[in-house]
Order: sequence, then C-alpha cells, then structure tokens
Amino acid sequence: MKNEQTEVIKDMEFLLNELHKEWERPGEVKSSVSIPYEKVEEISRKLNVIVYETQQSADSDGLAFKQSIAKSKQCYVLLRIMRKIVKGKGKCDRQAVNAEFVIELDGEESKLFKEMFAELLK
Repeated sequence: MKNEQTEVIKDMEFLLNELHKEWERPGEVKSSVSIPYEKVEEISRKLNVIVYETQQSADSDGLAFKQSIAKSKQCYVLLRIMRKIVKGKGKCDRQAVNAEFVIELDGEESKLFKEMFAELLK
C-alpha cells in the first residue's frame, strides 16, 4: 500500500512539472498592448504583489486541488507577462527611448492583463 502511494505521489509530481513547463510557454499572439514607459514600475510592482498573493493562496491548505492548480497556472501566466514587460523595458533602455513599448500577449495573458490594468492604461 505504501509503495502504491509513493508511486502516485511521484506520478503527480511528474504531472505538475509537465504542466509547469507547458504554462511557461506563451500561446499564439492574440493582442498587443502599448505600455507607457513611466507606468512600467507601477505595473511591475502590482504584478509582483499579485503573483505573491496568488501563490500564497495557491499554497494554502484550505483550497481544493482544482483551485490550487488554477491559481498556480495564473501565476505562470502573470510571470510570462512580467518577462515580456521586462524585455520591452530593457529594449527601451538600450535604445535610450522612454516613451512606450508594445508587448504581444496570448489569449490568457491578454485577458488577465486587461482585467488588472485597464484603468491604469487609459
């Protein structure tokens, strides 16, 4: 019995690792968003807080497995957005341009980004 439980745990860990790899990859570009350079720090701070809070809630013992997985996936989507913003900001910094830059988002990224930052980018 214990050997079967160990095997199930190993299988679940493998499955989660495979999901994490898949979640790290963005999907097909569905939209693009123009980000004013002066808003980057504010957006980055907000994203950091959201990722931290989401991960904390995903790790809590009170959540059902499905809820925990959904929150974990949301963190990966947010981290993809953060990487794109950092890359865009870095490109602006190298070119000594500080007006704005465009990031391309897949469907999941676009939905989350618009929910969180629609007011900020008006």
